[in-house]
Amino acid sequence: MLFKTLKINILLTLLAVSCNGFKIYSQKKSDISIYKWFDTEVGKENLALNNGILYSNPYKTIDGTNMYYINDKYTIGNVRYDGQTYYDVKLKYALFKDELILNPFGESEHIGIILIQDKIDSFSINGKNFVKINKNQSSLTDFVTGYYEVHPIGENFIFYIKHIKDIHKRLDSNGLYYNFTEENQFFIKYKTLFYQINRKSDIFKIFPEYTKQINAFYSTNKKILKSDKNQFMENLLKYIGQFQTNTSQY
Repeated sequence: MLFKTLKINILLTLLAVSCNGFKIYSQKKSDISIYKWFDTEVGKENLALNNGILYSNPYKTIDGTNMYYINDKYTIGNVRYDGQTYYDVKLKYALFKDELILNPFGESEHIGIILIQDKIDSFSINGKNFVKINKNQSSLTDFVTGYYEVHPIGENFIFYIKHIKDIHKRLDSNGLYYNFTEENQFFIKYKTLFYQINRKSDIFKIFPEYTKQINAFYSTNKKILKSDKNQFMENLLKYIGQFQTNTSQY
């Protein structure tokens, strides 16, 4: 027991050093292995992460929609919570109220805990990375504190998606039901400033030197714009980023 306690104390010191400046999507594999080992030594059921408000879903739907990112199933992900990183935990993301839900280790998937937003720095789920950004970090009136899907494009150029689902009531002879519709918002942080880019004209204002290229991209990618605007916007900004990289080389 003394040996195990000593190992944990040593590891806590190592973790305190290694977590400075941490970002989930850029963590080294060796550091990830250390964190996983620590969680196993302590016992996942005893981790500080297992603390929050009990979650319940009061919204009954009948049309196949839901208020979650992707779906209402828990999936394995990672979260940076209260200064500590937790790997391979069961998470789902409720978009309607912008809540990250944890299924505590060893509990039925009918049990969920709402993680405290103020303690969350970032998380990864379904192969995507999210960061929490505070409203005071931007001067935009439509910018709200919450979780944003993040895509670093280049130096001083980051693309963000704010996933949003709106709720609608439906009343029929069987009672009250709800359905949800998704209407995401898109932002970039470019040269320290945030910009909202929901329309092509918004992008023109930021990158007037690439108007011709942007028009051409819209023209040749109409299908994906209609079927998956998230992917379209990510592809477009990566495309613009390539021009910036090429220009900076000369």
